[in-house]
Amino acid sequence: MEKKILILLVFITLISCKTTDIGFAESDLKSISLYNFDNKPITIEEITKQWNERIQESEEINAQVTKLEITNLTDLKTNESELVLLGNTNRNSVKTATKLTKFKNGLKLNEVSVTCKNCNTELNIKLNSGNWSCLSDDKLDSCTKIETMRGI
Repeated sequence: MEKKILILLVFITLISCKTTDIGFAESDLKSISLYNFDNKPITIEEITKQWNERIQESEEINAQVTKLEITNLTDLKTNESELVLLGNTNRNSVKTATKLTKFKNGLKLNEVSVTCKNCNTELNIKLNSGNWSCLSDDKLDSCTKIETMRGI
């Protein structure tokens, strides 16, 4: 009987130690307070508008952010998890993102954002030693990374 209890306790301990990815759907974003890199509140609509302007005008990509989500990305080198705001465009080959940090009663957007374009991998944005990288399954495609400072 003692062995069964011990096994049960070990099993419960292992389950409670398991880490889970925290992901937020687009509908959850409405309930989270977001702040831009200047510590000012910002709405999802404002972020989407600014990201679309950046993508279309500065980066000259003919696409629009159609979906935002908060997700965890695991750094390929350090194996640490980072919370990021990920924007998916109306073209699957274009993604844009920025890191998030806890701030006041919500989350703050980092001043560096990244866009990966012409990549054929579903989630082509990755972190490697804290730096952004764009990955593709096909070595022959023209997967390109564009980093932008001080702008979401």
